[in-house]
Amino acid sequence: MKHINLFLMLCVLCIVVYGISACSKEENHKPDTDQSIPTPEPDPTPEPEPDNYTLQGTMQAAEQLVGKNYSEIHKYMRSYGWDYSEHPNSSDKDHNDGIHCEVVYDKIIQQYVFKFIIHANAEILDGDRGKLEDRQRNEMKTQTTAAWYKLNGNWDEWQRLEWKFRIPKDFRPSTSFCHIHQLKAQEGNNGSPLITITPRCNSNGSNRRIQVIHTGDKSATNKGTIIDNLPLSDFEDEWIQVETEMHYTHNGSFSIKMTRISDGKILVNKSFSDIDMWRKGAISIRNKYGIYRSFGRNMDGVDDRPTNGIKDETLQLADFKVYEKNTNPNPESHD
Repeated sequence: MKHINLFLMLCVLCIVVYGISACSKEENHKPDTDQSIPTPEPDPTPEPEPDNYTLQGTMQAAEQLVGKNYSEIHKYMRSYGWDYSEHPNSSDKDHNDGIHCEVVYDKIIQQYVFKFIIHANAEILDGDRGKLEDRQRNEMKTQTTAAWYKLNGNWDEWQRLEWKFRIPKDFRPSTSFCHIHQLKAQEGNNGSPLITITPRCNSNGSNRRIQVIHTGDKSATNKGTIIDNLPLSDFEDEWIQVETEMHYTHNGSFSIKMTRISDGKILVNKSFSDIDMWRKGAISIRNKYGIYRSFGRNMDGVDDRPTNGIKDETLQLADFKVYEKNTNPNPESHD
């Protein structure tokens, strides 16, 4: 009898063990359709600052600006150290009732962005803050008040700028100039910008390309076009991450890296040393973004069709960051 009871107990134990094993196997082999995809936890580690740099300021567009006009955008930018004051709405002699900047949501980079608009068509012709000459301007820039010198390049500072831009397909540059970024002195010799990123094409619209142009404080230090023939087709309808680094002295340095976000392709990555990165008499160098282009001739009101093939264009901008090292907190005029 004892043997029979022991045998029965062993049988029951085997059944229980087998059942647990079977349930475990079934749980571990559920069909894929029953499995939920876990949401990754956000990275708690903040984005590291570049080598020995300190973050001085950032700005992104915000949902609250959707549908707002230029004055609300200007007010918002000013709270972060930038401003939007150089555009056709700034003068009643210009296209002051039009829309030249709006905030839209971009699904690709999943954030709100600034969309700049410039007009050159039979009904609408934008000028340069009321001046109907050979210029069209729609730009934002860092402020030049003492409170925001930390966003500008001051004498002997190292500065690093980061931002994103997107130009549309079939963007038509001017044959003369069409800057989408400038480093420009506020005081002193503040005529030509130090550095520009400039789309350009030939008179028939061919050889559409991106250039980076340097202008020295005097002709002897002018390096001219330092990067040329980057095919515009590599940039069209693509978000581009830009990183530039400057040492602001007469024997300074400049580097630029532009990366296409969709596939990570580096479109340019070049550095230049012993390059004149200052303007005589300047206190600071502001950074500007937008569209500043040649119309082709003066807008005399008789025939306002552009002579260089330009048309209505847009430029989207996002995600501004300014870093500095060797900061000059109290800049003064320097030659």
